Amino acid sequence: MTVSVERRHRPATGVPVAPGLRRLAFRRGERPRFAPKWPCPQLDQESDAELHDALAAAITVLPGVTQQPAPFGAPGIGFALDEDLARGQPEAFIGEGCFLALQPGGAMHLSLRPEWAQKVVNHGWATVHPFARYMAGAVPPQSLVVYAPRDGAELAVAVRIAGAAHGYAMGRIGDLILPDTRW
Repeated sequence: MTVSVERRHRPATGVPVAPGLRRLAFRRGERPRFAPKWPCPQLDQESDAELHDALAAAITVLPGVTQQPAPFGAPGIGFALDEDLARGQPEAFIGEGCFLALQPGGAMHLSLRPEWAQKVVNHGWATVHPFARYMAGAVPPQSLVVYAPRDGAELAVAVRIAGAAHGYAMGRIGDLILPDTRW
């Protein structure tokens, strides 16, 4: 029996997996530690300045993205979508119009569709945002902290995950409109 490629990449919800999350490798090594208080910075395994800047540059070139201060006065860079493109579910945004915040150490705060978030966490690239655990209901459970990339290969994965968050915030993957969006 042959399974089509399209079928293989569709989770039980019927919504395809974001292209950047298909064939997601497992992250090697220990998971980093995070401070348990606001703004939940990553405490070890941070990116060097070159990787951080490359990640920021890759996010900035996504369609309709602009940089702004990180939401809620947190340190780092916030990335927002042009208003006419920001048609994703409210849970796709982390605050103040941002769909992604990049911490000074290279970790990213973002949201993904729940089934996408589960895959990213299961493959070792992220953890559920500590506030989603402590403030159940106030912060959606698909809110993640994606670990800072430690090398070029991890940078490529981080860019793919950021692209999935961008698609979620836009409410679409390519020409496919995601359910429950403002399209």
